[in-house]
Amino acid sequence: QTLPHGHLDYVLDMAFDYYGRRFATASGDRTVRVWDLNGDGTTNEWQAHRGAVHRISWAHPEFGQLLATAGAGEYATSRWVNKATLSDARRAVTTVEFAPRHLGLRLASGSADGVVRIYEALDTMNLNHWKLDGRNSGLDGNVSSNENMGVSSLSWCTGRFEPPTLVTGFSSGRVSIYRYDDGQRSWLEYIRLPSHATASGVPRGVLDVAWAPNVGRSYHLIASCGKDNQLKVHRVKRGRGNKGDAEGASSSSLVYEGTEVLDRTQAWRIQWNVTGTVLASSGDGGVVKLWKSDFQGRWKCVSEI
Repeated sequence: QTLPHGHLDYVLDMAFDYYGRRFATASGDRTVRVWDLNGDGTTNEWQAHRGAVHRISWAHPEFGQLLATAGAGEYATSRWVNKATLSDARRAVTTVEFAPRHLGLRLASGSADGVVRIYEALDTMNLNHWKLDGRNSGLDGNVSSNENMGVSSLSWCTGRFEPPTLVTGFSSGRVSIYRYDDGQRSWLEYIRLPSHATASGVPRGVLDVAWAPNVGRSYHLIASCGKDNQLKVHRVKRGRGNKGDAEGASSSSLVYEGTEVLDRTQAWRIQWNVTGTVLASSGDGGVVKLWKSDFQGRWKCVSEI
């Protein structure tokens, strides 16, 4: 089904709610639209930011109909009530995502100042107050002073038996896995995955990252796409080795196993299905490609929409 989205600029992001019966769109025209699939179309529209709305994310329904948006500047007026504005970033917020339900009501945001900030609701019944989790300045990876190292995307690990873990993509082409360390009470970089760059080694920005849901696998799959026109799937396994970094750092519980390049055309957005077995990618060509691993572990395009 094709829907006239009604935005006056490009649709930069969209997200379905937990049940798949409602979805929201974010646009460069600074507005957010919420659609009810069982109704006559859009149920509400409002200007969410003074600049483009880059990302949008739904919380688990246990916490109510809660929506987070990432963009530049503050603005909101609609039937959807602005419960909190988290404005610690020094530059535009470029990405946002709620944590998995088992981690509680947490929210990760990345910004052009190169910092990922993790917020936690102090009281799920009062969403006006959130605290900044971890270190005072958030999770910066020593990049906050470099304007070319802004955060472009992030994705949480949904594994219930893993400590809080997420993967982050940077505009420098870097892709890093971070994990919360209870002993140090801070977020640490655990694995640096192969970066996005040209054949000659010139860095190219990451456009999107997606951590696959883990259903019965002994390893994790992480997809990334970048301006180097490469769509990659990285494989990370739980283990005791201390050389889990693709580029030299160490890890005590995650081991990098390898990366496969699926496609060499630019993909802007990527998303896994609920079982983590099919990867969808969309790009400039107006086509959505579906990728699936065969019995030998090689990824193939199984459909184009």
